[in-house]
Amino acid sequence: MIGETQKLTAPVRLRIPLVVKGVRGSEVEDVDGNTYIDMDCGRGLQLLRFGVEDLTAGLSVVSYPAGDVLSEYAYRLLGSVKGFFGEGYRFHLSPSGFEAFTTVYSSILEVSRGGSAVVFHTRNGVSAFGSPFSSTIRRAPYPYCYRCPLKHEHPGCGYACVDYFRDVLDEVEDSVSLVVFKPVDPVRCIVPPETVWRRIVKISHEAGCPVLCDETDLAPGRSGKRLWHENLSIRPEAVCLGDGLASGLPIGLAAVREELAVWKPKPLTANPISCVAGLRLLERLRDGRLLSKAHKLGRSLRKRLEELSRRYEVPGDVRGLGLMVGFEVVEDESSKKPAQRWARFLVKYCFTRGLILGLGSPSTIRLTPTVDVDEKTVEQALTIIEDGFKELKHSFKP
Repeated sequence: MIGETQKLTAPVRLRIPLVVKGVRGSEVEDVDGNTYIDMDCGRGLQLLRFGVEDLTAGLSVVSYPAGDVLSEYAYRLLGSVKGFFGEGYRFHLSPSGFEAFTTVYSSILEVSRGGSAVVFHTRNGVSAFGSPFSSTIRRAPYPYCYRCPLKHEHPGCGYACVDYFRDVLDEVEDSVSLVVFKPVDPVRCIVPPETVWRRIVKISHEAGCPVLCDETDLAPGRSGKRLWHENLSIRPEAVCLGDGLASGLPIGLAAVREELAVWKPKPLTANPISCVAGLRLLERLRDGRLLSKAHKLGRSLRKRLEELSRRYEVPGDVRGLGLMVGFEVVEDESSKKPAQRWARFLVKYCFTRGLILGLGSPSTIRLTPTVDVDEKTVEQALTIIEDGFKELKHSFKP
């Protein structure tokens, strides 16, 4: 089926050679009846999985001319979102996280004293956006302590990345109107020290610059908190959410402090089904039990991966937050040279054993299961990973 599909499309890359027929919780079934444990879940965007009946029950209209009317489900979702953010914010729903981001970004620059932004970017690209704003962006290196872009070693660095940021602000003086950061890098499971972000936010506010926290490719609740920036105990002027809000369905949400929410009138164009998925997700997170589970299970998962790494002498860096856990495989601890072959071997081996893992460039293996995954399933996944470590040692090491 994959071969026939490739004949019908422009060239596409399928990292996982799988044709999905159905999904049940943490399990994926292919068209041949094989089942897999899915520990990637759409790069972590699928915090929970909903069936068609969960999203369409009682939904009489699933499509309507965008922006012509107010959807009941959009209104209800906005009410639920307000309960998560608290007072003082205005919200806007859109079809994608990118559109939510551009709404906030362009609106704040339009009404601010300057005309540019400082953005903390990763090696894979600039946070959530690119060329349309390239002329207004000043880039700061992302705080990636395991591979510090400033060539320092944590924790003896004295947070040189914060000093770098302060120097950028001093250099551009009054031309910066916005500071943009992504609290974590979900592709490679990079979690910068909380102190770094808190200091950067403090410096930004002292300089009179509002802060935009970009959570467009993160799932609310996966970190063990409802929103990722809550782990930092900060209150940004703006936050953007994306498909994770609807557990993988297309949606965008802009949350902006009331004094900055001065954008021109725009239609609310989120699809009703995506709004229902967002409602279902927020309802499940409300009592805090799944959040607590994400925190505890994620901590246990990191500990087990560290133990396996030591036992089978597979060097690397285990890191993450909540149920976003990554293991960056390297050839040796001193050089930290990415072991791309080893990482790909492990992911491929696990797939042949019925386990789907994520793979982040250059050599980070990612585990982002659904937040309602049971411990038995996690143990099954760890058993397969352990077998993969054994096979890796046998195949690549003398």
